[in-house]
Amino acid sequence: MKKNYKSKIILIFLIILLTLYLLNSELITKNIIEYTNLFITKLFPSSFLIFTISSLLINYQIIETFFIKFKKPATSYVIIMSLISGFPSGPKYITQLYQKNYISEKEANRLLSFCHFPNPLFILGTLPQILNSKKIAIKILISLISSNILLSFLNKNKEKQILKSNQITLPFSISLNNAIISSLKLQILIYGTNIFFYLISVIITNNINKSPTIYALINSTFDLIKGPLSTSLIPSILVRSIIIISSLSLGSLSLNIQIKSILSDTSLSYKSFIFGRIISTIISIIIFLLIY
Repeated sequence: MKKNYKSKIILIFLIILLTLYLLNSELITKNIIEYTNLFITKLFPSSFLIFTISSLLINYQIIETFFIKFKKPATSYVIIMSLISGFPSGPKYITQLYQKNYISEKEANRLLSFCHFPNPLFILGTLPQILNSKKIAIKILISLISSNILLSFLNKNKEKQILKSNQITLPFSISLNNAIISSLKLQILIYGTNIFFYLISVIITNNINKSPTIYALINSTFDLIKGPLSTSLIPSILVRSIIIISSLSLGSLSLNIQIKSILSDTSLSYKSFIFGRIISTIISIIIFLLIY
């Protein structure tokens, strides 16, 4: 009964959304082109290469060579690569290592709570232009990273368990092929969900009167890229910064859908991810206010 109720609500929402899209076809087309250009020129080039290489490292069992044989937990790889890649790479790497039996389900769920790091290139390359201050952008990056690291200590796994993978080593050509396919699938997922929710925010903001703060909050709720960019209209730098931190730490609806999709083929808990996001957001805002 509850499922049918949810299905009806989703159906009504989609019909309304389709109607609004048709009534605003020119606006929608324009924004799709702009967003696609942003994705192709800014996001795809760097993330595709990183995701492909990281998947190749896992598929070709480099993880086992450098981490397990030297008695280092495979979780180290997830943390390091998440820091470099930015979201949603954390859940992607966690899922891959869990499926290959490098980490236990308990450890995977623990990692989901804090392996949510922003792409440093985005923070240091884009935020200074929005905030007119590189120092504040650096402080935001420090706050986001520090909050997740602190959360990892608060949620520390006392079990010193290092699992051995029973995966067969594949030829390099096959591993490379699998890595490229995996990376492209993730890129399509990111692009599709981002643009779907971004267009929802476009429709909403185009049809209501809103203050700069409300405009930024609406965009941040639906899209992780447009959200921070739209804060440039807010006069207060502090308010801009807090909205950006909240947006990047909690993740937009598009990002959360991506995470749920990545975890859908496993028994891993999405609740672990969202609980970690709430706690980490609170911590990161406190840290930022202390160093602002």
